[in-house]
Amino acid sequence: MRCAGARYDTAGRSVIRMVPGRSNELFLDITELVGNPLRTGIQRVEREIIRYWPGPQRLAPCHFDAARQEFVRLPEAVFGILGSDAAAPGADEHELLRPHLSEGAALSPGALSAGLFNPEVFFDAARAAAYRRICRQPGARVSWLLFDFLPYLRPQDYPPGTARSCMHYIRALREIPRVSSISELTQIEYTTRIMRDETRSGPHFPLGGDGPQIEKQHFRPDKTSFAYIGTIEPRKNVAVILEAFEQLWASGVTAELIVIGRLDSRSTREQPMLERLRGEPRFRYLGHVDDATVRAVMQQVRATLFVSAVEGFGIPPYESLAAGVPVIVSPKLPSTDLLAPGGRITIPEITPQAVAAAVKDLLDDEKAARLWREASGLVIPTWRRFVSDLAVWVQSA
Repeated sequence: MRCAGARYDTAGRSVIRMVPGRSNELFLDITELVGNPLRTGIQRVEREIIRYWPGPQRLAPCHFDAARQEFVRLPEAVFGILGSDAAAPGADEHELLRPHLSEGAALSPGALSAGLFNPEVFFDAARAAAYRRICRQPGARVSWLLFDFLPYLRPQDYPPGTARSCMHYIRALREIPRVSSISELTQIEYTTRIMRDETRSGPHFPLGGDGPQIEKQHFRPDKTSFAYIGTIEPRKNVAVILEAFEQLWASGVTAELIVIGRLDSRSTREQPMLERLRGEPRFRYLGHVDDATVRAVMQQVRATLFVSAVEGFGIPPYESLAAGVPVIVSPKLPSTDLLAPGGRITIPEITPQAVAAAVKDLLDDEKAARLWREASGLVIPTWRRFVSDLAVWVQSA
């Protein structure tokens, strides 16, 4: 998506002009990322922004210090940790970041109002109040990237009280002068459900699908494994996938299932199922892994599965298709809705029976080969392009 007023070269790449008199620094709020590095979908976006930021303004990391109740500058060394291709486990990464979290000087609302960008969702009342103070500075250049409003609009998918806690974020958002979104759905919800004002809108930028940097894969009949990649939480319906494969195995199907992802404490159905399947030779649960492991798994699977009930975007099927690997998906995912048809089986309903039927279809070599050909022909946006277009918008304030 092109930004109004932006310049593009003959190849369609965005060209950013430095505004005369503008600070050469743009503060990037990465409070959640440095405080709790879990490699969620949102944190994937933050890391890609750090990795591909094109300038000309220099990103300056900052975070909201809860103890000091103010924003604090972080040393640029944190970017070296967070932007690394070698993904350290969350606990190890936190230890690497910890020494840097107390080094910085306080940042005044006036200093931050010259240029502050927030690509996070948060529930901290004090941080929200700080944003409101910054936005009330004359000529404040504050921009947010919006992901989704699921805790607010679909509270049934989250622990009791989550919707109430996110009201701090919503109240602050209503004062943010400039917003963009990761999908048209989020943009529409912001305008119609949050602001209730058709004049309050902003651009939306499709995320990249090349994060794990997996080369295009090719179909082979001996690929009979399937994989789920993503966090394990109730709305992702991993239990439905597990039930589907238990049904398939009981009927004599030998296809392997590999599950990758951090287990959320709310996954009360999935946890005992994962324990029960530990001795199943056709099943592997790898937990939270680095990109190298994801690449290795993607090189051996016939297809991936992603049957979430609701998503702000849905990166995993996007990344699968970018690698040329077909995917079984639930309907109405913002990510796959962006793409031309092909390369995927969209199940009509999220049930074990529907998932099992889709898996059986993909075990037919002729059908699988056709889906692989379709997947390889899809054009998936890249992270570099996403960050380039986002940077044009952020720096045009």
